[in-house]
Amino acid sequence: MPDMRSRASLSALVLATVALVGCSERDVKVKETPLRVLSETVGHGREAQPGDIVTIDYRVLLPDGRELLSQKDFSFQLGAGVVVEGMDQAVDGMRVGGKRTVKCPPHKHWGSAGYGDGKISPNTHLTFSVRLTAVD
Repeated sequence: MPDMRSRASLSALVLATVALVGCSERDVKVKETPLRVLSETVGHGREAQPGDIVTIDYRVLLPDGRELLSQKDFSFQLGAGVVVEGMDQAVDGMRVGGKRTVKCPPHKHWGSAGYGDGKISPNTHLTFSVRLTAVD
């Protein structure tokens, strides 16, 4: 008889499989992080890699769907720690024109500190909507 941990793992696998029904491998990018990344549009050209200067349009949404932050034509060096870890990981591997929606747990952004005098409460899960517009 399987132990509780084995049953929990099997349940998680079944739920993940059910959630992906109808999605092709091209639609979903799996990373070795707790981020849930959905590639809505793959894009074209070479993939963004750490060290590249990338330009993105982004929106940060609270769990209730309210937009918290947004910016167009925001440039930064990928992987240099200029942005929160979850955003670095979300953009890594994207192609120009690509669009991703990323469910980001608290430990991949501002975590227990929160952000902006209460704009983001401590330990809040966020959604990032990101479109890669350039890689240099």
